[in-house]
Amino acid sequence: MIEKILLGKTPFGGEIYYLQSDRPYDIPAVRIFVSVQKVMKEVFKEPIETVEEFIAYVNRHPEVSKPYVRKVLQYHHGDIGEMERYGFYIKAVSRLFTFLSWIPIGANRGIKGVGTELSLRYVEHKGFVDHRNGTLKRVEEESLALYRTLRNAKTAKEDARYVLPLSTMTEEIIHIQIGRDLAKWANYLKNEPFEEARAVGEALSRWNEEENGFSMPTAEMPASKMPLLSEDEDPQRILLKEFLADKPGRIHYDPYTQALVWNSRRSIASFHQDVRNRQVYFWWPSWESVIEEEEFYTPPGIPAHLREAVQEHYRLLLEVSSNLFCRGETERAVYATPLGKIMDLYCAIYGNRNIYETVMLRACMRAQLEIRRQYRLIAESIKGDFPGKLGARCETERRCFEPRKELCPLYNRYVVGAQSLKGSELKI
Repeated sequence: MIEKILLGKTPFGGEIYYLQSDRPYDIPAVRIFVSVQKVMKEVFKEPIETVEEFIAYVNRHPEVSKPYVRKVLQYHHGDIGEMERYGFYIKAVSRLFTFLSWIPIGANRGIKGVGTELSLRYVEHKGFVDHRNGTLKRVEEESLALYRTLRNAKTAKEDARYVLPLSTMTEEIIHIQIGRDLAKWANYLKNEPFEEARAVGEALSRWNEEENGFSMPTAEMPASKMPLLSEDEDPQRILLKEFLADKPGRIHYDPYTQALVWNSRRSIASFHQDVRNRQVYFWWPSWESVIEEEEFYTPPGIPAHLREAVQEHYRLLLEVSSNLFCRGETERAVYATPLGKIMDLYCAIYGNRNIYETVMLRACMRAQLEIRRQYRLIAESIKGDFPGKLGARCETERRCFEPRKELCPLYNRYVVGAQSLKGSELKI
């Protein structure tokens, strides 16, 4: 039986819940559902649209959780195997909040946690947080209208989402060890310059102390962070900019120290996924720098007759976010920033095995296009120095565990093609 306990609310309509169950498969099952908001027809006998409906169904049919989780584990999505009987369900919060919440979890030597977020690659837009700002509400209406126009023109959800601002509503389920790690995460959120994040951090901190008797004597938290102002950016960014300036593709690999460093200019949407990779160290820009950035990413899947409308909308959001930031309304300014806005990051991975596994994951056709292109560029750039082949699993290991792999061109080339060639050699 899954229990759902309200711990607190955000100023903008969000809710923080503690989920607990007497069965180890239940919370991982909820995490799977949160991502795509769909269920497997061979396991579930009726359609389910919300997390609340999913929990109610599992409570009525406890036998479904285990096969549901085991099915996903067949695809080697290993973090679903974190079989704890509890989790934190954070509902009706912004994409800004979830982006911030992942940074300390994905950081090297960061907080021990795993989780799942509603994915706009697979789920339709569901509204915006209630920030009570008239100017931002008007541009949100324009964002939603353009999003619907793109969807009506058969644009994939994955591509249409780029025009949506960071005030877009989402939800996530996070599993973090109760006690020290939960306190560190709560402290991290409480120290963000945004009301929404602080409200979640305060609710979690209060519950952790009341329920578990755990409070931190000092504000212990990971150092990885996006500062609000450009003057607070890590000076290491300047050193890396100078170091990579003359490197092809702004990528450098040292085979002696097994260190890979690179500069990556990609959209917020792509980093929203990449931030969770614990193998990568990020030197983040400030939100001020992101707002001032004038470059945006327009996916190739946007229809030609709508590309100018997308660019025009990007310019509108840039103007609104810049004006709000200048007026000191920093949280609303960041909310107005679209998922298509370019971020300028410096990144590093240490250790050949970590490099190999990260490229294997990110070069896969199931990865977002921007991410896939970045890591394929890395693989191509360092192949002369790296001791071994880099690429997706199908390229390097001639196998794949993903669902519907038969539709993937890489799988057909490197796995099916290799098997056919081997069969021909045997006949000869």
